[in-house]
Amino acid sequence: MSRRILAGFTITATATVAAIGLGGCQSSQTAGGAAASPGMVNDACPLSGGAINPDARTAAWNGGTVGFCCNGCATTWDGLSEADRAAKLADVTE
Repeated sequence: MSRRILAGFTITATATVAAIGLGGCQSSQTAGGAAASPGMVNDACPLSGGAINPDARTAAWNGGTVGFCCNGCATTWDGLSEADRAAKLADVTE
Protein backbone atom coordinates (compact mmCIF):
# COMPACT_ATOMS: atom_id res chain seq x y z
CA MET A 1 0.00 0.00 0.00
CA SER A 2 2.80 2.45 0.78
CA ARG A 3 4.24 1.93 -2.72
CA ARG A 4 0.88 2.78 -4.28
CA ILE A 5 0.63 5.97 -2.21
CA LEU A 6 4.19 6.92 -3.08
CA ALA A 7 3.56 6.30 -6.79
CA GLY A 8 0.44 8.49 -6.65
CA PHE A 9 2.39 11.24 -4.92
CA THR A 10 5.15 11.08 -7.55
CA ILE A 11 2.65 11.41 -10.39
CA THR A 12 0.85 14.29 -8.66
CA ALA A 13 4.10 16.11 -7.89
CA THR A 14 5.35 15.67 -11.44
CA ALA A 15 2.08 16.99 -12.90
CA THR A 16 2.18 19.99 -10.56
CA VAL A 17 5.75 20.87 -11.48
CA ALA A 18 4.95 20.53 -15.19
CA ALA A 19 1.90 22.79 -14.88
CA ILE A 20 3.87 25.45 -13.06
CA GLY A 21 6.80 25.32 -15.46
CA LEU A 22 4.87 25.21 -18.71
CA GLY A 23 1.89 27.44 -18.35
CA GLY A 24 0.70 30.80 -17.40
CA CYS A 25 1.97 34.26 -17.23
CA GLN A 26 4.85 35.06 -14.95
CA SER A 27 3.79 38.65 -14.46
CA SER A 28 1.47 40.10 -11.84
CA GLN A 29 1.34 43.49 -13.55
CA THR A 30 -1.88 44.88 -14.98
CA ALA A 31 -2.19 47.26 -17.89
CA GLY A 32 -4.20 49.90 -16.06
CA GLY A 33 -4.51 51.95 -19.24
CA ALA A 34 -0.74 52.22 -19.69
CA ALA A 35 0.46 53.48 -23.06
CA ALA A 36 2.27 51.15 -25.40
CA SER A 37 5.99 50.86 -24.97
CA PRO A 38 7.96 52.75 -27.62
CA GLY A 39 8.22 50.73 -30.81
CA MET A 40 5.51 48.25 -29.80
CA VAL A 41 2.36 47.77 -31.86
CA ASN A 42 0.32 46.78 -28.80
CA ASP A 43 -0.82 48.66 -25.70
CA ALA A 44 -0.85 45.64 -23.38
CA CYS A 45 0.22 42.00 -23.39
CA PRO A 46 -1.90 40.22 -26.01
CA LEU A 47 -2.17 37.11 -23.82
CA SER A 48 -2.63 38.37 -20.26
CA GLY A 49 -3.74 41.95 -20.81
CA GLY A 50 -0.99 43.01 -18.40
CA ALA A 51 1.42 45.89 -18.82
CA ILE A 52 4.23 45.41 -21.31
CA ASN A 53 7.49 44.62 -19.55
CA PRO A 54 10.45 46.25 -21.30
CA ASP A 55 12.68 43.43 -19.99
CA ALA A 56 10.55 40.66 -21.51
CA ARG A 57 11.23 39.14 -24.89
CA THR A 58 9.46 40.67 -27.89
CA ALA A 59 8.28 39.13 -31.16
CA ALA A 60 8.44 40.45 -34.69
CA TRP A 61 5.06 40.06 -36.39
CA ASN A 62 3.62 41.55 -39.60
CA GLY A 63 6.28 44.25 -39.78
CA GLY A 64 5.91 45.35 -36.16
CA THR A 65 7.16 44.45 -32.71
CA VAL A 66 4.84 42.81 -30.19
CA GLY A 67 5.58 43.34 -26.50
CA PHE A 68 4.64 41.01 -23.65
CA CYS A 69 4.34 41.17 -19.87
CA CYS A 70 6.69 38.20 -19.41
CA ASN A 71 8.74 35.65 -21.30
CA GLY A 72 6.09 33.00 -20.61
CA CYS A 73 3.55 34.92 -22.69
CA ALA A 74 6.13 35.41 -25.45
CA THR A 75 6.69 31.65 -25.55
CA THR A 76 2.95 31.00 -25.70
CA TRP A 77 2.69 33.52 -28.57
CA ASP A 78 5.22 31.48 -30.53
CA GLY A 79 2.84 28.52 -30.50
CA LEU A 80 -0.24 30.41 -31.73
CA SER A 81 -1.58 30.28 -35.26
CA GLU A 82 -1.50 33.45 -37.36
CA ALA A 83 -5.29 33.81 -36.94
CA ASP A 84 -5.02 33.47 -33.14
CA ARG A 85 -2.20 36.01 -33.05
CA ALA A 86 -4.26 38.50 -35.04
CA ALA A 87 -7.27 38.02 -32.75
CA LYS A 88 -5.23 38.38 -29.55
CA LEU A 89 -3.43 41.45 -30.85
CA ALA A 90 -6.66 43.11 -31.98
CA ASP A 91 -7.83 43.12 -28.35
CA VAL A 92 -4.84 45.16 -27.14
CA THR A 93 -4.22 47.69 -29.91
CA GLU A 94 -5.83 51.06 -30.44
